[in-house]
Amino acid sequence: MKKVEIGSSLMRAAMETIFLADSPVGKAVLDRDLRYVHINQTLAAFNGRSVDFHLGRTVQEVLPDAFPSLKPLLDQVIFEGRPAQHFRISVVMPDSDGQTSEWEASYLPIRMPDGSVGGVYVQAVNLTAKLLTERALEDSEKHLRRVLDSLFAFVGVLSPDGTLLQANRAPLDAAGIDVKDVVGKPFWDTYWWSYSESVRNWLQTACQRVAAGEIVREDVLVRMSADSRMALDFMLVPMRDDDGVITHLIPSAIDISDRKAAQQRIESALRERTVLLQEIHHRVKNNLQIISSLLRLQARASDADVALALQDSENRVMAMALTHQLLYERTDFSALELGPYLKRLVSSLRDAHGQLMLRIQLRVDAPDSGLQIGLSQAVPVALVVNELLTNALKHAFEGGRSGQVEVKAFRVDGKTVVSVSDDGRGLPLGSKLAEGSSLGFSLVTLLSQQLNAELVWPQLGQPGATFVLTLPLSEVSL
Repeated sequence: MKKVEIGSSLMRAAMETIFLADSPVGKAVLDRDLRYVHINQTLAAFNGRSVDFHLGRTVQEVLPDAFPSLKPLLDQVIFEGRPAQHFRISVVMPDSDGQTSEWEASYLPIRMPDGSVGGVYVQAVNLTAKLLTERALEDSEKHLRRVLDSLFAFVGVLSPDGTLLQANRAPLDAAGIDVKDVVGKPFWDTYWWSYSESVRNWLQTACQRVAAGEIVREDVLVRMSADSRMALDFMLVPMRDDDGVITHLIPSAIDISDRKAAQQRIESALRERTVLLQEIHHRVKNNLQIISSLLRLQARASDADVALALQDSENRVMAMALTHQLLYERTDFSALELGPYLKRLVSSLRDAHGQLMLRIQLRVDAPDSGLQIGLSQAVPVALVVNELLTNALKHAFEGGRSGQVEVKAFRVDGKTVVSVSDDGRGLPLGSKLAEGSSLGFSLVTLLSQQLNAELVWPQLGQPGATFVLTLPLSEVSL
């Protein structure tokens, strides 16, 4: 009964945490009559009302204009048990003089123990600001494109010695110069190029190469009006007469602003992806920490043996959470530095074992950088090290003995090696390690197989114990 009460209290507390937490996602719970039972501040603000205003009121009362569109979706969830996911809807916000709010929302059925639908879980993201920004950006890009289109093409004619003979109007207008300012001059001495000695020298050499029959193509910067710069895809080709003699050099260029803009969009998308992955790892870490906290709470209400097993499970969960914590702190999601990873893992075990650390020294010998493991290896390696350290701390120093446990990580012949050793009493004769004489050793065996790693077990009946895990070659270790 006590456990049921604790579980019920914990679920209530969890619900309160979910709905009170600061979140960009609007959340609500509706009963079968479509009355608000729970709603977070984010969704309440989306609707233009307070949280208290919503509670006990129906969707129709809160959003009268939107309700005719929402009702079929809500009926689908309530009466058919089918979710309505990722739909978009525009809602006139109350007391806003007709101002609309754009949403992307999902309605999910809340199943009761008997399988019936007891209510609706609402999840919504307000897209208004995003859409306004996108529209403004789109309008800005269209305007900029129209401006750049007038500067788009450059076509000219040079004599074989590089003297400019003709130029079209667009680049002249763009540079704010007149044709007489450039015609008759060496091309590299004209306004577009004369801003830089190195650029002038490059173009002069390019003209010589083309006069000898080559074709030159390069992305270059040219000077425009007000000493601004424009990126061009520039090409210089020879023009030949019927006899194959080079009579002129033809420069042409197109504006590559769109390409540059696309590159910037890609870079922006990559930055957004990085932020998103960091957020995902952060949330996974938080969820694992919640699980760890649940195990800790359960341990407090359990007898000694159960509490010890729950503490072991808590340590395993925290070892997994550490992976996501370190990934959240990094921008490279393909690999982890093993040294800092092990040091953080050992530090968390020190905290978990408290008084035991007064008589046992727990050390890590691993470089802070230059020893990476792949992401797929990180969690299994952490769990193996966690199990071996936990086993040493629990069994190697019985009877109040003092000693030390050491974790080492290094590379041999391109392979990453992790060892866990102690100077305790050692493993007794007759232990069947590889056969899984305990849950911990069973996990170590299974995880080593998952890693395709070689695990060397300690010699039985000897003082001290050393486990050596050798990881296979991976892309990050090559």
